[in-house]
Amino acid sequence: MKVMHLTWGETPRSYGVFGSQVIAQFVATRRAMPESLFLFASGLPIIHSGMTREKFGYFSECRKIRDALGDIHFQLLPIYAPQNLVNSTATTFKSLHGLAHWHLARLVKRFEPDVIHCRSYHAAWAALSIRRRFAKKYSIIFDARGLYPEEVALKKSFAENSEDYIYLKHIERELLSDCDMTIAVSSPMEKHYRMLGAKECRTIFLSADAERLKPSPLVKRTSDTVNLCYVGALSEDTWHKTSELLRLFRRIRELIPKAILTIVTTSDHDAVRRIFDGYTGAEVRIVQTRTLEQLKTILEQTDFGLMSYFEPKMPREIMLADMVLAVKTAEYLCNGLPIIVNRFCGGAAAIAQQHDLGLVYDPKDLSKLSAEDIFSRVPDVERRKVVASKAKELFDYSEHARDYASIYSDLIKKH
Repeated sequence: MKVMHLTWGETPRSYGVFGSQVIAQFVATRRAMPESLFLFASGLPIIHSGMTREKFGYFSECRKIRDALGDIHFQLLPIYAPQNLVNSTATTFKSLHGLAHWHLARLVKRFEPDVIHCRSYHAAWAALSIRRRFAKKYSIIFDARGLYPEEVALKKSFAENSEDYIYLKHIERELLSDCDMTIAVSSPMEKHYRMLGAKECRTIFLSADAERLKPSPLVKRTSDTVNLCYVGALSEDTWHKTSELLRLFRRIRELIPKAILTIVTTSDHDAVRRIFDGYTGAEVRIVQTRTLEQLKTILEQTDFGLMSYFEPKMPREIMLADMVLAVKTAEYLCNGLPIIVNRFCGGAAAIAQQHDLGLVYDPKDLSKLSAEDIFSRVPDVERRKVVASKAKELFDYSEHARDYASIYSDLIKKH
């Protein structure tokens, strides 16, 4: 079997979400399929974020990607457009394709894949376009990751009846009906895609290295208070709003005056401190980690992982929030931490409720959150083991690798 993984418009990196959710999972899937040939291809805009973030160091970053992929060949394909067009309108969507399809077609002809696993709407559109144009027979997995038309519409303030939004929804319908399998990252997302007419759809949650994150058997709770942790981006101009995290923490401090919060983020620490003005470093600690081992050390000193998010108001915002799972959810749970999660984060809230892995709160009425609710879920050593064990089933790379291997095999049999 020959499997190609295709990204389109993203900047490949060995770290961050790209490293953990794309590269690490593909490598794990490769290990589960030792007799198969794998290829990793990335359509990269000629003007991309690596030019400003890593600058000339981006060449070194590409070497790190190749090292991480091991014996999987890594191929960059030029997209003759700036990266900001990834959030496309009806006019600019095809600017991310065009001549770039020529490079993809050459690679497809040379590799002759049986399956192309496409991360994003743009990647799936590129693979589908080549298959239609050249009558290829490979199967296409549309790994959507999120509701692209709604996300772009929210960012660009498209109206429901705008030409741009209607165009993106047309692209979505074609992908759902013509791609052989659609992957959702949460149960609400799978339900949504099935409702829109997906040919086939499966939920495979976000991935984590459960083995490296699992709690040490020596970790014991000795604190007489509650230690909280938030991991990830924070900003007032994103959905993960610092002010919403502050609101949640204030409520918990009302209930448990000695509660302590550790924020692990690469976002602007000074900006976060300004929002949390009035709290000392002993009450709110803001740090940055560079390795999974550093993150694990912090999580092992914690009782709960927080998923504060924001309070959606418009129907489109509510729908997008309902799909949310977030990588931090997997990281918390794999370390044995129960989560305290905003009820509007549908994917994460569903997991917490279905598997008894945490506490769901309503940001519209924080008064319903009680000290008893929190203290009753503070995990001891045995409870952390139970949470981590369930999280391994839900999120581990090796578990997902078996899922993907099964999907690839089934698609080839059907095609």
